[in-house]
Amino acid sequence: MRKYPETLIDIIANSEMNLNNISKISGVSNTYLTKLSKKQINHPGKDKIASILLAMNHRITDINNVLEDYDYRPLNKHDIPSILNNNRKRKIEGPPTPHYDRLYFELMLVVLEHMGGTKIVVKDSPSGIYQPYLYYMMKSFQIELDGEAEKFLYDLTGQVVRERLQVFNENCKKGHKITTYICSKCLDETIDRVISKAAAEKDMNKIQLFAQYLANATSCAIKFPNQHKLHVTERCSMFEFLLQDADGNKPALNYTGSSPHSFSNPYDQHNLEGFSTSSKSLINLFKVEVDMCSAAINYSDSRNTPEGFNSYIHDKFTKWKVAHFFEEAMNELMSTSKLKLF
Repeated sequence: MRKYPETLIDIIANSEMNLNNISKISGVSNTYLTKLSKKQINHPGKDKIASILLAMNHRITDINNVLEDYDYRPLNKHDIPSILNNNRKRKIEGPPTPHYDRLYFELMLVVLEHMGGTKIVVKDSPSGIYQPYLYYMMKSFQIELDGEAEKFLYDLTGQVVRERLQVFNENCKKGHKITTYICSKCLDETIDRVISKAAAEKDMNKIQLFAQYLANATSCAIKFPNQHKLHVTERCSMFEFLLQDADGNKPALNYTGSSPHSFSNPYDQHNLEGFSTSSKSLINLFKVEVDMCSAAINYSDSRNTPEGFNSYIHDKFTKWKVAHFFEEAMNELMSTSKLKLF
């Protein structure tokens, strides 16, 4: 029987993390990790290796190098179901767990979405969960060192995003609530930047998808005002975050760090994207931030009604001569009283 190298065991040992924490953030059982660390498992499963290293924020290229030590082929689309299954077993418990770049951030967002309950978002625009799949996938990706790893990164991210959107739809149908607090000035600047004349000359398709994103949020607010709430505030929180199951007994926080780079430079790897935690002290701190945003709502601002928000968005698109995109999207979504999203 072949004796495989102890590459994964060494990585775990050098991580300065205990097995219980690794189990929580990877979805791989503590029992399995204990056997692995005691060298009772000579040839760990491919999905176990991938899930453990993904939880530790390793690049796909690096994971493939480790897999090679165990005679596995590089990660491919057939590995995605087992990785996603492990991801669903992840837990957000205890002190902050950092996540880097885009893939690791998305994996954690799926875990949060599966928690359900009330979602509270503080952002510069409506929650990103309203974004259509194609628009969401236009975001930047971290650099991988070979084409095979790059393709797998895109495929896995796509499946993660699709799962998150599907669970969100299911939660909406169950009546789970979502409230978004949006800085007035940031909202203005974001919309003008995305649908400006320069943006239109660069990519008109992106503007159409952006219109669908805003139409998703606006139509939900009009049809389900007690479930989908959009608040425009006179206060900028200077950072974005999400509280999942905010009214439940075990809420979780996802804090989004700023991402000023587009990951077009190989030296920009592993930029901190933020962290997730169930720490009561941190969650209470962010709940105070929510209270401050709530206190900064100007109810005389028409945008703080669903119809007024709709008019505001339409006026913005009219200003930049692309109103037809928003009108077409709203007409389609409002053609039914049921939940419908692009």
